[in-house]
Amino acid sequence: MTFITNLFIKFFAFVLETVGTLASHTACATYFDEPEVPEELTNLKR
Repeated sequence: MTFITNLFIKFFAFVLETVGTLASHTACATYFDEPEVPEELTNLKR
């Protein structure tokens, strides 16, 4: 019975660790940020 309980606790900890690892990665890390601000945004004088 103790073996089953320990196995369940290890599995639950593994699931939480996996969720934490996935949540630590930013969603925008794979997108390329534009190195320059477009002129339309910097030239606001109309």
